[in-house]
Amino acid sequence: MRILYIGQLYPGGTCLDRMRSLQRLGHEVTGFDVSPFQSRFRLLRSAQSRWYPSLLLNGVNESIVTCAHSLTDVRLVWIDKGVWIFPGTLQTLKDRLRCPLVHYTPDSQLLINRSVHFTRGISLYDHLISTKTFELDDFGRLGAKHAVFAQQSYCPVRYLAPRPRAEFQCDVGFISDFKPNYGRVITNLVSAVPSIRVWGSHWLRAAKRGLAPAMVVAGDGLWGADYVDALSSFKIGLGLLSKYIPEQHTTRSFEIPAAGTFLLAERTAEHQRFFEEGREAEFFGSHEELVSKARFYLTNDLARRRIAERGRERCHGSGYDMDTVLSKILGEIG
Repeated sequence: MRILYIGQLYPGGTCLDRMRSLQRLGHEVTGFDVSPFQSRFRLLRSAQSRWYPSLLLNGVNESIVTCAHSLTDVRLVWIDKGVWIFPGTLQTLKDRLRCPLVHYTPDSQLLINRSVHFTRGISLYDHLISTKTFELDDFGRLGAKHAVFAQQSYCPVRYLAPRPRAEFQCDVGFISDFKPNYGRVITNLVSAVPSIRVWGSHWLRAAKRGLAPAMVVAGDGLWGADYVDALSSFKIGLGLLSKYIPEQHTTRSFEIPAAGTFLLAERTAEHQRFFEEGREAEFFGSHEELVSKARFYLTNDLARRRIAERGRERCHGSGYDMDTVLSKILGEIG
């Protein structure tokens, strides 16, 4: 099947991973990268990513239309996080290519990351794929023809052979953009655990404002092989969840055990469905439980390694990899 794939195709990103996954599944994929259309100027680039002003997005939409006119025999258009795509562009794609339009998002698209262009175009998509169960009903109320839940996943190629590296080693590790609740968890944990390290955007700034302990901030975000190798270097990988939205799992929920690392995550119904507590991962529901379990498993290497090994086996055996998840999506949408 020939697919036109539209998204941010920068190296190390999960959007590019999904496109390559579709190729591994045997499809002929033509990629359209929206990343080069980001402004070179910081303030304009910030405006593009926060408010999606039409004036700054005309170029990418015009180029998508031009690309569509150059293609034939496209059987599916896959748009990954289409916050920049105008409804008029979607209609042109439908009229020109005469094939289903699929929108996929790994993030919340309504409670946060809101885009008026996306919201106005919801009814034009034939299928909306979301990893957030709490938004499916809202998609329906906004005119979605077919809204489908798909769990997060990990790239099977990148996690084939993680390489633990000394520069990333620590007892407890966490990689994510800073959020206030993340800062509170790390601050409360730092006195209970010998070695904690965090990587991600805005942690350094948060530390300067007293919202996170500066001693644990190792640097900005990690991507690609560095990200995978870092996860595999932790004794314990934290699975923290945003409080801006009622999410119950993230990509880290699978990436940490797929890297062969012990997952210690917030207890949710989805986490408990994906992994057996105490056997394939561990969960916590309070600060006291987090501290207690972190201390126990840092002093019981064999128990921690067994759970990490079973967690990795569960990822492989239950099809939590991206190829399997995307194959199921394509089956669901026919």
